[in-house]
Amino acid sequence: MTVGLAAVAGLALGRAGGVPAVSAATVQRVALPDPVPSWTQGVTSQGPAGGGVIVPFRLYLAGRAPAAEKAFATAAATPGTSAYGKYLTPGQFTSRFGPSAAQVAAVESWARTQGFKVAGATSDYVSLTGTAPGVSQALDTTIDAYRSTGVTGYAPVKGASLPASIGHDVSTAVGLDYFSFTSGARRGGTIPRRTPAAGQRSAAPYTCSSWWGQHTSSIPTAEGRTSAPDAVCGYTPQQLRSAYGVTADSGKGATIAVVLDGSLKTMRADANRFFAAHHLPGFSTGQFTVNTGTGFTRSCGASGSPDVPEEPLDVETAHTVAPAAKVVYVAASCVQSGDSPEQEQAFLDAETRIVDQHLADVETDSFSTVECLYTPAMAAAWSQIMERGAAEGIGFNFDSGDGGDDQGACQAPVYPVTFPASDPWASAVGGTSMEIGKSGAVTAELGWGDNNAELNQAGTGYQQTPPGYFAEGSTGGRSGLFAEPAWQRGVVPSGLATGGGQQAAGRVTPDVSADASPMTGWLIGYTPPGSPYRTMLEGGTSGSSPAIAALEADAKAPAGHAIGFADPLLYALHASAGIADVKPTASPALVLAPNCQNAPRGPVHRCLVTMGMDASLRVTTGFDDVTGIGAPTRQFVAALAKG
Repeated sequence: MTVGLAAVAGLALGRAGGVPAVSAATVQRVALPDPVPSWTQGVTSQGPAGGGVIVPFRLYLAGRAPAAEKAFATAAATPGTSAYGKYLTPGQFTSRFGPSAAQVAAVESWARTQGFKVAGATSDYVSLTGTAPGVSQALDTTIDAYRSTGVTGYAPVKGASLPASIGHDVSTAVGLDYFSFTSGARRGGTIPRRTPAAGQRSAAPYTCSSWWGQHTSSIPTAEGRTSAPDAVCGYTPQQLRSAYGVTADSGKGATIAVVLDGSLKTMRADANRFFAAHHLPGFSTGQFTVNTGTGFTRSCGASGSPDVPEEPLDVETAHTVAPAAKVVYVAASCVQSGDSPEQEQAFLDAETRIVDQHLADVETDSFSTVECLYTPAMAAAWSQIMERGAAEGIGFNFDSGDGGDDQGACQAPVYPVTFPASDPWASAVGGTSMEIGKSGAVTAELGWGDNNAELNQAGTGYQQTPPGYFAEGSTGGRSGLFAEPAWQRGVVPSGLATGGGQQAAGRVTPDVSADASPMTGWLIGYTPPGSPYRTMLEGGTSGSSPAIAALEADAKAPAGHAIGFADPLLYALHASAGIADVKPTASPALVLAPNCQNAPRGPVHRCLVTMGMDASLRVTTGFDDVTGIGAPTRQFVAALAKG
């Protein structure tokens, strides 16, 4: 089934009001957030899973005072309150809001009476193992077995609940579903990560530009024009620093966490080689570190199985925009079944280490998955960890996605926003096309939406009538899981929040944006496993997210405290000099590229790209679902620091 709005009403946040809702039909039981996954749609059920199916699952703990915890985190992140910027250490948080020993003991005791094995407990959850029939009975649900078209697994087919004696001690249950691909089958639905521009060869000589507008080329007539600027070769670190007002000391005293799966063993050496080539300092001793969890080596192998070039994009962008900050790469375990519950849990475990160990002041994670693939049960666990992070002064940033309005596996009324970006405790970072001129200043900025028209081999016409087909762009829209947060009210247009007046007001993404288009991308350097070192042009919202995280890190020293969860402050600053409102263009913006990104037939001879047209999403004056409140200016860090 597809998780719809009705299925999650009142349960999506998991901890609203301090405790989960009490089912009217079973007064002695407490309903948990919905655990029914959408991946079962179109997969054949074999009926209730038998005793041979072992279910490892977790009961996340609500803690001593969930409502007070939420109030504390909200106040700490809200400018103008007496509590703003006053955070707790992990130890203080656990003592004040974490589960009591009695709560943990009660959950463990109940689990043993149900025949479950208690695998362990943390300040966040109790880890349990049981048979599918036993879990079904204890949680008052039904877990079915599935096998169809190469996919096997198990999943609950209805909601879950716990007895009232422990129900208020538990916020959500995760791990009740699992699937694997057995015959090469692949579940659809992710917002695709951007195909790198480097390595794609043009069929003819092409001169890219070192800054926007340096070179122009003749084109077959389009939009009444016979010439267009050439795409940039890739901005340098110096150009990005100039555009965002960054100095060599920016980020001093702050730490940025980069979260991805796998770990590139040459990362620090690659980064230092790249920055040295641009006559800039790389990472000093101790400035770049790697944090891995238990089971990482076993799951990732000796090579680390990195998702390249994602890691160097995030790490080097963070160092470019916050050169004096420390960067800790927090590696999630490697999971072969992409977008599976296992992968979701692996990333959440990495985020949890950041909070439990206070590894950083701000985090960036480029793990984009369409929201409808998350159950409200899993989303509630993420919310809980990020809410705790807000109380500790840790801000979470996620890329909004690169697929425009591509719904993938989602069906209306669930929209194609990505999670965790859509979580109310996260900042969703969208994309722009940022034109940096010869002086290093931003001369123009558009909402990111690239449309391609392939030139024919002779260069006399187009394979498609311009603007051609949508290639990629910033993802945004209304969440199907979360209600509109207070800090979006009065800034987000009602039409966006309510789906044109058809639904209750919901969370809308993105929140803020930064450069993302490969037509205005920037350079990175890295060594792919088994290949020589190379430099390449990169971008995407996977790059704009670490850029925003780094700017937040830059604000720590002048502010006197970590910015922490930034959204309430960002929305308060939406009309300030720190934010440039990205507005619609009067006429289409054209650029000539060496080849077409995401071309259906692969790289072709030249490509006319029409920028600023993001599928059905539209840039408007004020907040929009392409760029959010807008993009940072050179005054952004100073505005954040003033609070």
